[in-house]
Amino acid sequence: MLQLQQLEQLITFADQGTLSKAAEVLLNSQPSLTRNMQSLEDELGVQLFQRSKNKLILTETGEYTVKQARKLLKQSQSFLENVQRFSLQVTTLFGGICAPGVEWELRSRLEEQENKQEMRLELKSPEALISGLMDEHYQFIVTDFPLTEDGALSNGFFMEQLYLSVPPAHPFAMQEEISLDDLADLTMLLWSDLGIWQPLVDRLTQTKFIVQKDWDAFEELISASALPSFSTNITQLSSENDSQRVHVPISDKEATKTFYISVLKKNKAIMTQLTEN
Repeated sequence: MLQLQQLEQLITFADQGTLSKAAEVLLNSQPSLTRNMQSLEDELGVQLFQRSKNKLILTETGEYTVKQARKLLKQSQSFLENVQRFSLQVTTLFGGICAPGVEWELRSRLEEQENKQEMRLELKSPEALISGLMDEHYQFIVTDFPLTEDGALSNGFFMEQLYLSVPPAHPFAMQEEISLDDLADLTMLLWSDLGIWQPLVDRLTQTKFIVQKDWDAFEELISASALPSFSTNITQLSSENDSQRVHVPISDKEATKTFYISVLKKNKAIMTQLTEN
């Protein structure tokens, strides 16, 4: 019976060019690999190799078989992931989000409900989220607009307001609100992976940002520094530095986002679960 391992070995041979190099990569002996390739030929009933005394070359059929083997192995991996994902759906929710604050809001709601389900979230572009929902890669997605696709349901979820967070002694701390134009010439701390907030940051060409990828390290920098940073009404609830900073709302229209949760109609119960208070 044909085995996927044989196809993996065939692909490795094609990539490496010789049996000796392929055997080295596969941590296998060359005689064993030779036998496996002969067995694969017998299973398929075709000639995959042109053999000479010291050389093994793929035939045209062999080259075609390698291409098909790559496709089959990719499909087998997708098959495995889909089966595992389906099994996990009993205890795990799979979602896609467009901004980091959405994760805080979702996990906070599950915690308030004392819901023990796990949640696996991916931060993606809105286009990738819609595609993932319609392909059932996600059970739900959260975007900053309602979906119009057939078979999907959307519901208003929550609003997120952007703030400038500064130490009490900062000149902006006494202001009731500020605009994005006021941030020109500032040096600010910034957490990466902003999702749909990134275009807003990109337009601030006169502002210098010190970017940190790790959230804990970002929090430590805020605690030790007098530099301003962004926060939102959502992230402030999870920040250890909330009491040490004054949060000044940013008045520009694009500094406020309304988020919508969307599901396929057959998963309406998931929407109800995540939106109930």
